[in-house]
Amino acid sequence: MKRILLTYIFTLLAILSYGQHKPVDIIKDTSDLSNLSIEELSKMKSRYAATDMEKTISLAIEAASRKPLTMRKSPSIISVITEEEIERSGARDLMDIIALIPGMEFNVDVEGVVALSFRGLWSNEGNISLQINGMEVNEIAYASLQFGNHYQVSQIKKIEIIRGPGSAIYGGCAEYAVINIITKKGEDLKGAAINTNIGQTAETYSRQEIGLSVGDKIKDLSYSFSGMVARAQRSNGTYTDVYNNSYKMPGNADLKANYFNIGMKYKNLSVQFIYDNYQTTNRDNILGIMSRPYSMNFLSGMTQVKYNKQLNKKLQLQLKLDHKYSEPWTFTGQPALIDSEYGSYRLIANTYKANIGILWDPLYWMNVNCGIEGYNDRGHLTMNQVFRTDSTNEVSYMNYAPFTQILMKTPYANITVGARYDISTAFGSAFNPRLGITKKVGIFNFKLLYASSFRAPAIESIQYGVDNMKLKPERSNTLEFEASVKMRKDMYLSVNFFDITTTDAIRYFVKTDSVITGFPDGYRNSDKKIGSQGVEVEYRYKSSFGFINLAYSYYTIRNKSVDDANMVPGNKSMTLGTAQNKLTVLASINVGKKLFISPSVNFIDKRFGYSSVDANENGILTEYKPQLLLNAYLGSSNLVKNCSLGLGISNITNERIIYPQAYSSLHAPLPGMGRDLYLKVNYKLPFNQKQQDQ
Repeated sequence: MKRILLTYIFTLLAILSYGQHKPVDIIKDTSDLSNLSIEELSKMKSRYAATDMEKTISLAIEAASRKPLTMRKSPSIISVITEEEIERSGARDLMDIIALIPGMEFNVDVEGVVALSFRGLWSNEGNISLQINGMEVNEIAYASLQFGNHYQVSQIKKIEIIRGPGSAIYGGCAEYAVINIITKKGEDLKGAAINTNIGQTAETYSRQEIGLSVGDKIKDLSYSFSGMVARAQRSNGTYTDVYNNSYKMPGNADLKANYFNIGMKYKNLSVQFIYDNYQTTNRDNILGIMSRPYSMNFLSGMTQVKYNKQLNKKLQLQLKLDHKYSEPWTFTGQPALIDSEYGSYRLIANTYKANIGILWDPLYWMNVNCGIEGYNDRGHLTMNQVFRTDSTNEVSYMNYAPFTQILMKTPYANITVGARYDISTAFGSAFNPRLGITKKVGIFNFKLLYASSFRAPAIESIQYGVDNMKLKPERSNTLEFEASVKMRKDMYLSVNFFDITTTDAIRYFVKTDSVITGFPDGYRNSDKKIGSQGVEVEYRYKSSFGFINLAYSYYTIRNKSVDDANMVPGNKSMTLGTAQNKLTVLASINVGKKLFISPSVNFIDKRFGYSSVDANENGILTEYKPQLLLNAYLGSSNLVKNCSLGLGISNITNERIIYPQAYSSLHAPLPGMGRDLYLKVNYKLPFNQKQQDQ
């Protein structure tokens, strides 16, 4: 209760303290369009023509703050991927897009699942929040994410990625980063479209996808539907476990997706529903391989209802209701006798969430957003199974969180202060303040950011607590500094430094003491402070010829501690499975009026992992050489009327792509896809052809 009061007292003091200053007129600098929103740009007269780059860095960003701000004003380190960049990159799925982001890297988890590490830290159990139009899609059992042939890339309008904490806004799955996918609405579609994505390797098909989208806006009503049916292979290579047993991946690593997204908005009311049925084929299991492949399902259904009401010129009411249904990691079949350790599992989980907020502009230089959010997580085990800690087949946890945020435009800098205080029946409480200062000086822009964030333990993390110990939330403090410069009207460069410190890290431990008491293994809070430090660079050039995006990232743990499960023995700078250096380049060059070619490069430095065991079944550390992924995509947006198509080659040199494990459970690296030739086609059927031609 004291922290709730502190949150609102902090808000009031910030308002009063700045109110003592004499207000000054703040005039918009129209010579630098990055200082304006995209809406303001559209209103400017033709006497000033904005460059493509200026429009890009002036896009309204929604993920970093509850009030849309431009990329340079947003109080977070932001990466934005536009619809044009997605189309011209030739991205086959979400993995291809995220691979271009500084600091983000893919690793194998268990049972055929590939997920994310960020800034050298393993991040697949509630550390990164993935959202689609503001709806969090992390599954409920472990709060994990699954990548590869997942989600419908062709219907993405924009992706906003907070490369840093977002707990003060989003809560317990946004400890390290937030990925916010914004899909196309009715006013973007204005018709119907059919898309296909077909790929082939020398050994097998790599991908087969067909999608459909329909949408329009009629007066105050906007509606949209998009869906896809897809199947793919994780790899065309061979997987070898730590015992030197192997199998060929084609046919043993299928990825199937059935997905659709329905949205509707009428005046102030909007409704959205997402159905996501994702299936992996698992033969790699947790340690050694199994005799045959088994299908595992991740089923989700998400519904959101939002209502925004403008009460007067300065005050807006925001109401939001969410429901998420989740059946993750589901296997209900009968394994072969030799694979008896691979047991059945089916958890039915629901999250019910309500959010009420007030958006208030008390003064021309100030915006206040405050409110309260509450949610209930419920889990039910079927098939006569029970939760380990509660010895029952049902659990339920409540969480309440008041929040506040103030944006202030002062003569000295733009200031963001905010806080969120979570009270949970599962883990107690967590207080998460944030402070952001952004300052523009000529062509330069500076950001100084501090945020406290947390990872809330998920249902199965709680239930697998060692010796019934109650888990505390994992807490992180992140300090970031960014300097950016608009070098020219068509060129932009940003450099940011970060420092992350995490305490009470939630980790899975196996007991090795001679006298086993209680449960033999499970989750507990680490007694070490872990973290990383580093630098990230983004360079963008965009003009009539096309664009060039370059991203570089580096991390080190030399000044931090690391858990035994994540350490590289004999190396004090790196964590398992992740590369210290990563460099990506995406370019797109116009070839005549209707064609473009887009080469890309993805370089990942050396990594360490376990690929075998000795006679005592102790892991043998292996150093994996750097990998260089070269791709090319030749496309056209209107070679045929209303049709965009492209032909791409991924992994041109047939590099041996691998996904090492970022923790030491002795899972060998999972192979990625070799050389892949693919075709993408999108055919549009506009409802109003005259309007479309204009």
